[in-house]
Order: sequence, then C-alpha cells, then structure tokens
Amino acid sequence: MKFRCGLEVHVRVGKKRKLFCHCPPRLSDTEPSLRVTRRLRAVSGEAGLKDRAAIFEERSGREFVYLFYPDTCCLVELDEEPIHEIDPESLECAVKVARLLHCDIPDRLYVMRKIVVDGSNTSGFQRTVLVGLNGWIEVDRRKVGIKSVCLEEESAGIVEKGEKKTVFRLDRLGIPLVEISTEPVITDAEFARKVAEKLCMIVRSTGLAHRGLGSVRQDLNVSVEGGTRVEIKGVQELEMIPKIIEAEVERQAGLISSGKKPEPETRAALPDGSSEFMRPLPGSERMYPETDIGPLDVPEVEVPETLEERLERLKRRIPEQLARQVLKSEYLDLVEKLSEKHDPVFVAHFFTSVLKDFRRRGLEVREEDVISAFSLAEKGKIEEKAIPDLLEEVSSGKAFEDVVPKYSPLDRSELERIVLEVAAENPDLVERKNLKALMGEVMKKVKGRAPGSEVFSLVKEVVSRRTSSASS
Repeated sequence: MKFRCGLEVHVRVGKKRKLFCHCPPRLSDTEPSLRVTRRLRAVSGEAGLKDRAAIFEERSGREFVYLFYPDTCCLVELDEEPIHEIDPESLECAVKVARLLHCDIPDRLYVMRKIVVDGSNTSGFQRTVLVGLNGWIEVDRRKVGIKSVCLEEESAGIVEKGEKKTVFRLDRLGIPLVEISTEPVITDAEFARKVAEKLCMIVRSTGLAHRGLGSVRQDLNVSVEGGTRVEIKGVQELEMIPKIIEAEVERQAGLISSGKKPEPETRAALPDGSSEFMRPLPGSERMYPETDIGPLDVPEVEVPETLEERLERLKRRIPEQLARQVLKSEYLDLVEKLSEKHDPVFVAHFFTSVLKDFRRRGLEVREEDVISAFSLAEKGKIEEKAIPDLLEEVSSGKAFEDVVPKYSPLDRSELERIVLEVAAENPDLVERKNLKALMGEVMKKVKGRAPGSEVFSLVKEVVSRRTSSASS
C-alpha cells in the first residue's frame, strides 16, 4: 500500500552543560536525594485554545514522581527557578547543523514553549528554538526536504510507569537536543533508514553529539493512502525503522479494509516493530513564547567538515570497510591524529577491534595509557605491534611504567636466541620448512617486540642453515 513518511531525528549534543542551566549533561550514577510528587494540567496556548493531546493527558488523572540527583540537577529541573541563559556551545552546534543542511536561518532566534503534560517535563512544557527551515539533504542521489532544525531540551527519563503513577528521573531533563524534521516525502521504508542515518552523521560532524544507548532516537510520521498521519515515537535503533514503518502501514491498511478510518494519534514504538496508542496527535495550539529569556542573536560559526568527507579521506589510507567502522567509532578524531605518524591500518584495527575485544573481556583501558603507548612506539621505545599486549597487562592492574621495559625492542642477538629456541622445540616444522608455522610460534614469544619482516628473515635464515647442515 502506498505511504508517505517524514522523520524527526533527535540527537543529544553539548559537552559542558545542560541547555538552560549549568548542570552537567549526563545521567547520574548516584542515588536520588529527593522525590517530588506533582500533577500537571493543560493550559491555553498562544491562540487561546487548549491542545487536544494535553487535554487527554490531563483527564488521565496521572500522578508524577520526580527523582532529583544533586550532582546533575538543580532548581531549574524542579521548575522552582527561572531558566538561565542558553548554552552557547549547543546553540552553535544547532546552527552548524542547519548550515550543513542548507537551511534558511532566521535573523533572530526565539525560545518557544511547547505544552507537554505527560509528565516528561516538570514545567508542563518543553522549550524549543527554531534554528533553521526549508533545507535539504541528498541521499542516494535523491533530495529530501528538511522542514526544520530545532534546539530543544531533553525530557525526563521514565523509571517506572503504572496505571495512575509514573516515576521520572530528572537528570536527563534539560540535556540539549538537536531535532531535525524532514518533509513527509519518503515513500520507501529502507530509504527512510538511510535518511535517518545520514542525518545522525551530520549532527556527529559537529563533534558535539553524544554517543551510546538513548543518545539518538527517531520519531516517524506515517500516513497511507486513505488513512491519516500517525506519529510513532521513540525509535532508538536505525535498523528498526523499516520494520516499524511497514507494521504501521499494515495496521492502517487493516483498519481501512475493515471500513474503519485510522485516527490521527501518537503511538509508542515497541521492540517487536509494532506500536501502541499513547495519545491523540498534538495540534498547533500548544506553542507559545518563552517569557524568561529574550531573543537570541545567531552565532557566527564555521561549517564543519562532514563525516562523508572524512570517510573519503579515510578510504585513501585504509580499506573501505575498516574506514566505515572507524567513522562510527567514538575514537574517530584520535584515529585520524595517530594515523599521521603510525601505520593507519594498525591504528584503525586497534581502535575498532582490539579495544572492543578488551571491553568484551571486561578489561578497562584508559585513553591516556593508549596515547602514551603510541607515543613510546613513535619514539622507538617499544614496537608498534606490542601495544595491544602492553595495554592488556596495564588493564589488569599493573603500573604502566613497570610494564614498558618488557616490551622494549629486542636486539638482534636476543631475537636470534628466541628463533633458535623455537626451532629446537619444533624440529618437524624445520624439517618440512614450514616457515609460516614457525613464524607464528616465534611471534608468540616475541609479543610484538620486533618487526615481522625482521622475524621472518631470521626464521628463514635459521631454517636454511638447519636444513643445509642436515642434508650434508
């Protein structure tokens, strides 16, 4: 069945503070120090009308409990204090995204209040700034219109949801979000995933995007022929986008075929690709100006290099598949920097595979130790190939400076001693001239303390001497 889809992509940004206060933009790992219980009610928007979704939420009679964390929350999150000035770093990030998406940017920027009474914000509204509009993005040689780019505050995080009570944590509230909305012109479910992926990459190009579970999510606006627009919220995995779109198209098609008309509503994405009803679709009545902060000047920003441009540069130095892995890595900047003075393939493999294996095995490696190890290799104090073994020992609790001497380069005599030792332990391999197997055994003992080419040359020399003397 024919359908149209528009995307709303939300990416957490900012490194220093929340959007409207000076609390750090991260989740707390401490216990809450305070619990606050409230109820919210709908109020009229700028046009004097109440939003239908807000009315629906108010009628539920739900009670909201908010958990307060002193290391990541303040009176702003509790709605007991006016907001502070907007975070300039996050505002610059949103402007950079708008420019990368070829948007028109207003001469002055205004903070608006968007009524939300589902408990996700203690104030009963979400603050948002329209930064850009009427832009476009090109994916697979197809243009997709960008309706708007906004900077807004993240909602509180749900801890527990019951029939009449919902518990939220306030540490998530106020983290800056860049929201990108596309025009509803997408007619292919897999293409929707590609568009969302590229939009996420564009935000990451600013260098201020957060990483990890929950830092990115998509809302899908889907309508079918003969149906209506339905918003599906909270899609966290890009791979789920096609499945969720297809499920919604089937749901609306089923209603239409049975003589029912789909209702304009907001639904929540479920892990199996289906969705469930949340509330009626909000209208335009829920927006009105923020009264605690004035108009904002548009900051002058330098448009950053896109991740696609960086990918092309990486592909000139390492295989494409490895380059794409690096592009998705949190260590992209460090990989590019270290690749200037080290083997680019080794560096890329270390950060995309070796570190991942360390984490899988429960080994924690500090970034400063990684940088120190590469610095020693650059100075010739350890061999580059020894870095993984050195860091594995350090991650087990040993002092970095105590481990380093074990991985200093082997001199020629010591390397020859190891090769002769391996040859004596494996006479059958020597007899068969199995250089590859012997090389492997030697490398286990060398542990990266000598270049592979030097080891192979010496193994070949020792085997040649041994087999020559045996035949004579």
